[in-house]
Amino acid sequence: MTTIRLQTNQNRLIAAFRHAFTQASMLGELLQNARRAKARHIHITTEDDTLTVSDDGEGIANLQALICIAESGWDEELKARENPFGIGVLSTLYFARSLRVHSLDKAFRAATDAIINGDDIDVIPAPERIGTEIRLCGVEPPYKGPTLTQWVSQQLSRLCEAFPVRVTLNDTECDRPLAQPGLAWRDTEVGKVLIDLQGTPSQYRCYLQGLPIGRWPSSQRHQIVILRDDMIARPPDRQHLLHEEEDGKRIRAAIAQAFRQALIKAKEQMPGAEFVTQYADTCLSSSNVDLLNSIPFAPRSWFRDWAHEPPGFRSHWGRYWDRHPADGVISREALQELGVWSIDAEDEDDIPTAEVYLTAREAFVLEEQRLDSEHWLKDLVRYADPDQIGIHHGEVLHVDNSLPLNGDIIGITLVGTLSTSIGGETREYSVVAIRKDGRLYVTPHAGNVTRLLSDYIFDDRYDEDRENEDVQTIATFIAVGCSDSPARAIEELLPRSWRYTPQPKLAGAAVSLNFDVEGKLINVQ
Repeated sequence: MTTIRLQTNQNRLIAAFRHAFTQASMLGELLQNARRAKARHIHITTEDDTLTVSDDGEGIANLQALICIAESGWDEELKARENPFGIGVLSTLYFARSLRVHSLDKAFRAATDAIINGDDIDVIPAPERIGTEIRLCGVEPPYKGPTLTQWVSQQLSRLCEAFPVRVTLNDTECDRPLAQPGLAWRDTEVGKVLIDLQGTPSQYRCYLQGLPIGRWPSSQRHQIVILRDDMIARPPDRQHLLHEEEDGKRIRAAIAQAFRQALIKAKEQMPGAEFVTQYADTCLSSSNVDLLNSIPFAPRSWFRDWAHEPPGFRSHWGRYWDRHPADGVISREALQELGVWSIDAEDEDDIPTAEVYLTAREAFVLEEQRLDSEHWLKDLVRYADPDQIGIHHGEVLHVDNSLPLNGDIIGITLVGTLSTSIGGETREYSVVAIRKDGRLYVTPHAGNVTRLLSDYIFDDRYDEDRENEDVQTIATFIAVGCSDSPARAIEELLPRSWRYTPQPKLAGAAVSLNFDVEGKLINVQ
């Protein structure tokens, strides 16, 4: 019988680790070791291709522990608290030509290849010093362009943001904005959270044991999380949490709770109108919509902005145009007096009919769909049914039941006056144009009303020529209808270019047009 046991090819294993680290993670490991040694100040210097990191910490009594894989050498209390892996200095060996370490009264110097190969390294007595100095020679930035000093400076601006120990690079102190006193941290089960109410709860970045970890948020406004020291990073480079999916859920839940607490505090400290102005959209987008229920103000941006989105406009163009919400808020009392509306239409083609009526009465049309079911606006809403919209007009000036517009045959009626109302109300509101039941009613002052007919979008492209043609067709229809004589009507129907372009065959001509009783052309003489 034979037996087997786990064996390790040390050289192959150490060589394979080369692909597990980056220069950036190497720099983070050096900072981490100094912090764990209880350093109060970390000095980093760069010169040509030499990087030196020195600290005023407790030092390393046994330098063998520094290059012993899976044995960190830290005390038991720190091991229990931070779960160090014992491979920190190993990460430096792949990015330097030689390594020199001086700690307390001992030192060694060796080529990094020799250390990786497991060669014997001589430890020699050295002048006593406080803390540890690690010098790496032959270090190059990971990409072409920056000098070593420039690259280290760039990395430290990221690594030191929340680092609890003072760090200087070539005698210039590195900024540590998240380590400054006075920040409004909130304690949670995953650590400390710094809330930015201008950001969103789903966008956050984390720091573990002083260093950034995980994915970087895409938004500049985000939440900050200083994780508990005992949370475990994934070895060997420790750039992600070991239990990333489970811990991610806990982190997001903690942020959501802290975010809500911050909103509640802001609500308690601010006037209602100011809170709604500043944080209404934040509440709507962060599952805190119920916080708005008791505030007797509503942002005007929740309602249709008729100035920028006239009737017929949004249903056709909404996806191609940014909203232009009106500034400010409006009180509950004012809305109770003025009324709040919504459009109740089964057919999208009927929506502009109700929109024309509502814009004529300058109605507040509620378009924010994310309100809580208990919000007071829900009790104020009235519904405009396009089928109940009535059309009232004066003298009919002109009718065309077969006008080709955007490929469709549309009936158009030109009237002297035009107004609209809704069933059950006696008041009428003057309008210049309205479409109902497949017919467009216009007045002499209607202008361009193509938005009530079509969106002129084909294969996601706007056909400007098609709309310009229809604009001219409608303008001609109105001009002909307003003409006070057959001659004026004919003049309006003729192309405008005839006034400015010579027509040799018509020079000096007098033409007679003959029409039948229906106005159809019989002949030209």
